[in-house]
Amino acid sequence: MAVVSGLSMIPTLAPDERLLIRHDGPMVLGDLVIFKRNNQYDIKRIIRIEADGIFAQGDNDLVSTDSRSYGLIPFDDVLGTVTYRLWPKPGRIKQG
Repeated sequence: MAVVSGLSMIPTLAPDERLLIRHDGPMVLGDLVIFKRNNQYDIKRIIRIEADGIFAQGDNDLVSTDSRSYGLIPFDDVLGTVTYRLWPKPGRIKQG
């Protein structure tokens, strides 16, 4: 489980929402991924998949610090994909 903090994924995700993470399985364009960067965890949307990693951006372009700033995210840093919102409105997360 992950808890959202920050505003980079609004309107898809809001602060304090609880999410279920899938730690195995394929990643596809549009998936939301959680990854570790600089000793913190971030959630962003996959925009591009390359041989060396993924390019991911936040849904809120005005406030998101993402691959546009720090480049590709190595596959080894990706913990999994976001599959469901557990709280406050349980349900599947819309991809893409």
